[in-house]
Amino acid sequence: MVTNHLAVRSPESPAFRRSACRTGAPLAFALCLLTVRSLAGAEEPKKIPPPAEVTITTTDDVKLLATYYPSRAGKDAVPVILLHAAKGSRADFEELALKLQRADHAVIAADFRGHGANRSEGLRTEDYPAMVFEDMEAIKRFLMIRHNAGELNIDKLCVVGVEMGAVVAVNWAAHDWSWPMLATGKQGQDVKALVLISPEWTYRGLRLNEALQNTNVRSDLSVMIIAGEGNAKLLKEAKRLYSTLERYHPLAAGEEGPDKQTLLLRTPATSLQSTRLLHEKTMHVDQMILKFIELRLAKQPLAWVERRNPRD
Repeated sequence: MVTNHLAVRSPESPAFRRSACRTGAPLAFALCLLTVRSLAGAEEPKKIPPPAEVTITTTDDVKLLATYYPSRAGKDAVPVILLHAAKGSRADFEELALKLQRADHAVIAADFRGHGANRSEGLRTEDYPAMVFEDMEAIKRFLMIRHNAGELNIDKLCVVGVEMGAVVAVNWAAHDWSWPMLATGKQGQDVKALVLISPEWTYRGLRLNEALQNTNVRSDLSVMIIAGEGNAKLLKEAKRLYSTLERYHPLAAGEEGPDKQTLLLRTPATSLQSTRLLHEKTMHVDQMILKFIELRLAKQPLAWVERRNPRD
């Protein structure tokens, strides 16, 4: 006896789709088009590049160790510099850096001179201004190279500073905005946002007063200040900084949402300060920072432009 076997083809099978394309039947033809379109549009998502340890040399020949977290977003990537507190190190930011990288930002966390892997017997008085004028400029040069390689957009630069790092961040922002515009292009003026965690008003000769005299720092940068409300001293410093900047950041009429605010003060209900705020998951400080960078930088219309720094 001869048995006839009827092969039933699944609509998902390649054989069915080849047959459908040949028959021209309406349903089959639609399936064929969907298959072709899905195959044409299917792209493997870009993998997040692994972090890399790098050595950055300053113009006064100090070698800084840093960790760079590249972005997969290319020219759309927001660059973020993470600055630790006194006696801290770049390791304090590892968790935050990875979260920022997963949000497609390009992140660098460096050890200041005399800190972390760069620790020495002691720091001299002149080393603190050098963190502003040497260490930060060297980090900026590192990012500028990545900008011209199409790996990030330096014109969306954000600096996150903790305690001493916050004082350095504000002072360097003033320095970055002090470079005059040349006929050949910008020399600086790239810092667009600051996140200041438990900021101190002064630290070892570094002061906020002089930096806040810079009109651009006062008025043109988006600033978020974060301090736990349970520490009276640091909360007072944070509120003092906020009140100093407040009159330069008026909200437009009717624009009261956080996406329109260029100055924010966040005071989580905790006595924790500094990087301990970042490590306490119930405070959600990392989410505050991510949202701020998204609204004030990632969504802002600042186009990528090739830069040849005349200072190099």
